[in-house]
Order: sequence, then structure tokens, then C-alpha cells
Amino acid sequence: DKRHGPRTVGLAQCTPDNMLSLLALTAALASRSAVTPSYLRLRGGDVDTVTNGMALLQVASGTFAFMAPERNIEMYGYDKEPTKVEVAMMRYLAVGQVVLGATSVAGLEGGSKAAQAMSLSGGAASLLACAPVFEALGGPKEPLAAWIAALAVLGKATRAGKVKSVVPGTVLGGIAAAQALVAPDKTWEAYKNKLPATEMALALFSLAGGNLLANTAYVAVADKQGHKKGLCAGLALLAANCVKFAVLDATRVGFKPAGAFVWGAITAAGALALKA
Repeated sequence: DKRHGPRTVGLAQCTPDNMLSLLALTAALASRSAVTPSYLRLRGGDVDTVTNGMALLQVASGTFAFMAPERNIEMYGYDKEPTKVEVAMMRYLAVGQVVLGATSVAGLEGGSKAAQAMSLSGGAASLLACAPVFEALGGPKEPLAAWIAALAVLGKATRAGKVKSVVPGTVLGGIAAAQALVAPDKTWEAYKNKLPATEMALALFSLAGGNLLANTAYVAVADKQGHKKGLCAGLALLAANCVKFAVLDATRVGFKPAGAFVWGAITAAGALALKA
């Protein structure tokens, strides 16, 4: 019986089924009215169409990258065999995309508090889903456990109405995003991972930080100015993050920049459609 044999801790434990279950669970928890499976359907109206269309792209892209990280890396022009660390960072980037897409839909359906709950609970669940990935890198478990606990507790309190402000979640999201975006190498060292990070892994880590910053900005702006303006701000930051990766990182670490430019153009078009 395999259940009683040696347990292997590695990337394979973060299965596609777990990822899809995570998406369904966090979507259900985010709004008291529950986000039904119809959240991926394009509906009438500019805001609805842009929200659901962008969410569909993020969730589909993230799910594929999580299921087949090596293939996803290859599709962006990387012609070497990726290391364990590079695959781990691609999967980390992928789960962030899924949460990003689901957060915007939660905001459309239930307002900024639902979006905040989704962002927090989804962040906790995605870190938990990738715990075996990070454990295989040889770092200590305590920092990851602390992040999961903080996000889960705050997400639950937000859903229950005990935390009425988005400021605590914005602060947590801003800290995590800034760490990865501005100083991915120092952050990697701070978490004491035993496996060294390659330049490509650090670039993906920074890209994930930029995506998290965009998600955090969406929630913060939506809370003050409504979903449409929040989504516009979030998409604009996503576009800037993609262009930054294409110009500064892609060629340097072995990717072809075209893919990042395409993502930048798509998200910029979404932001412009909301401003029109």
C-alpha cells in the first residue's frame, strides 16, 4: 500500500486537482452570496465583460502553468531544462494568477470586502497548496506557516464582518509584493532556502510580486472608488509589470520577450476599455 510507504515530498504533490479545488473553494468562501460556476461566463456590459474575460485568461493561464510548468516555460522560449527552483517559481506565479482572476470576480459579485476575503483566503490556500514545492527547496517551514496563518485568519475575519477595513490586507499584500518585486534575491536569502535561485527563478519571483501588487491595488482602489476604477488600476499595474519583465528580465534570463509583451498589451487593453 503506497500510503504506508515512504512519503515523497516534491512538486508532484501539488496536483492539478488540488489547484482546481482551491479555486472552487476560495471562490465559494469569498462572497456570502457565493460565486457560482457562472463566474467564468462573459456577460453583457463593459465592466462585466472585461472582469470576466480577464479573469478567464488569468485562471486558464495559471491553471495550465501549474499543471505543466515545464511546458509553460518552454512556450515562452526558454530552451534549457528548467531546474527544480525554476519550476517551483513558475508554479508559485501560476497560483497567484488563479487567485488574481478569482479576486476580481469576487469583487464584481460581492464588492470590495468579498474581493479582500478572496485575496486573503485564496492567498493562504495557494501557499498551502504549494507548501510541498517550497519544502523541497530546503527552507524552514515557520515563515510559510506564519504567512498562511495570518492570511487565513484575516480572510476569515473579513468574511465574517469582524474586519471591516481593507487596510490590514493591503498592508500584508503590499509587504509580500514589495519583497518579491523589489528585492527577490534578498527575499530568497531571508527565507533561508538551501537550493540557490537562478536568475530566471528570481525574475519569476519578481513577476509574481508585481502581480500581487496589482491585486492589492485593485482591492484598495475598489474599496474607495468602486470595482470599475479598482479593476482599471489593477490591470494598468499588471500591464506595467508585464512590460517591465519583457524589457528588463526576459532576454536576460533566457525567455523571448514577445509573450510578456502580449500579456502587457492584453491587460492594457482591458484597462483602456474601462476608462473609455
